Amino acid sequence: MERRKAVVKMSWMLKSALLTPTLVTVLQSCQDIVSKPVALEMLNADENETVIAMADTIIPRTNTPSASEVKVNYFMDLLLKDVFDEETTQSFLRGLSQFNEDCKATTGSYFSKLDEDDRFEYLKGVDADIMGKKYGEKVPFYYSFKHLTVTTYFSTEEGAVQNLDYNPVPGPYIGEVDCDENTKIMMGNHM
Repeated sequence: MERRKAVVKMSWMLKSALLTPTLVTVLQSCQDIVSKPVALEMLNADENETVIAMADTIIPRTNTPSASEVKVNYFMDLLLKDVFDEETTQSFLRGLSQFNEDCKATTGSYFSKLDEDDRFEYLKGVDADIMGKKYGEKVPFYYSFKHLTVTTYFSTEEGAVQNLDYNPVPGPYIGEVDCDENTKIMMGNHM
């Protein structure tokens, strides 16, 4: 190996050794923010109630936790506050409000006020109407909401470990994996 290449590789190893504790601390602090939420900062109480009702209808409690049990609503609030730009945040909040108004116009009640069966039936209709279609740059609110709910749920430890045959990353790569009727892929997602 050339000396120059060896020096470059050594510098990368040293940088990795120095940055790893920092990276772990940053990731741990993000997890701490979501796992020990104090208060919602972007969603008001009614919006939060609607988010929980929608998320729990998409991923209800079965023998695995529901979406709200893994704090999907707090993660969404954190995204609205710290990640999304102002336009995206306002668009999400408008979409949530419009979803609720559409639900009231159709059922006579806001989504979070419906009983569990009515929530499921209403969302089943919305889901059939919106999901599975191709959209350009602008997608309907429900499409984004469902995608965000499912992605957030399966990015949590509880969502991944209890719903998937989870193999931690350190290990061999196995390109083909046998699946049968007992293989856990997704449980609890009725939508």
